[in-house]
Amino acid sequence: MHQWPETVTRVFQPGSNLKPMSKLSQQFSDLFTYLLIPGLAVLLPVSFSRSILYRASCWKWFMAEAAEAAFQGVKPYVEIEDEARFKRRWKQIELLDVRDLYLMSFGRTGAVLEDVEIETDLEVARDRVIIGMHWGPSISILKILQSAGLDPALPFRPPERHVLRIRPFYYLFSTLAARYMVKTMGDRAIPVGGAGKVLRGMLDQPGSVIVVMDAPPMQGRPTLSTAVIGKNAIFNAGFPDILADKEKEYVFYALSLQVGDTVRKKLELEGPFSSSEAQAFLQNYAEFLSRHLLADPAQWRIWHAAQQFWRDA
Repeated sequence: MHQWPETVTRVFQPGSNLKPMSKLSQQFSDLFTYLLIPGLAVLLPVSFSRSILYRASCWKWFMAEAAEAAFQGVKPYVEIEDEARFKRRWKQIELLDVRDLYLMSFGRTGAVLEDVEIETDLEVARDRVIIGMHWGPSISILKILQSAGLDPALPFRPPERHVLRIRPFYYLFSTLAARYMVKTMGDRAIPVGGAGKVLRGMLDQPGSVIVVMDAPPMQGRPTLSTAVIGKNAIFNAGFPDILADKEKEYVFYALSLQVGDTVRKKLELEGPFSSSEAQAFLQNYAEFLSRHLLADPAQWRIWHAAQQFWRDA
């Protein structure tokens, strides 16, 4: 889910510098993406949403700017044989994440969770750090963990007011997402800004802490680097240092859209691991991230920020 951590609203806000016609196109795309299509999904049987999402992803004008930004972002790093397929799948994942949020927010959580295949016992994640990435239609991970009694915690960025003026329908979605997270996690929903200190304390308490590691670091913050898909990538050093200092066990997760005309998802868990060195942890994470980026690059949600991630590539 691209809204949880601090990345997307900071690094990419399409629509702020567009020409009038392009701005109008952006508003139409946002209207369909963040209001009309998920609104229909709430009212109709779940089986109908599969067809709606697939058909909408095939409209060339729909989400055109965001899909093009993702495609331009991926080209220098991963070879894409079929541009249209990449963009279609990228749109499907975005639409499915928004649809899932609406369903869970309006009392249909069961319809979302029954479409998630989980092969690994979730107990592997109990009282451990769960390390993820901006990957797939993953907003339901909070409900999955909560339903298993794992008491999830997560840093998130509340919606920024200036987005309301630029992209009101996206702002509506962001507000709904923030409310969902606070309702699901209570005081374990951690607004960014001093989140590191809060997370450090939470690592000594029961409960599972979710951290998304692939956000491009902000200028001026300490960083670490390691190879991701063969190119040097830059990471925020804060959490790897905390994790190494605590020697806390961690598990990697990825919630992925399965192949085909489907809304079914698969939750992958790897671990547990532990490391007393931040660089060793980061290399382990980079291998996990690299495998997924090469296997199904359309599922990475932040290709538009690739040049900030592979900053010196």
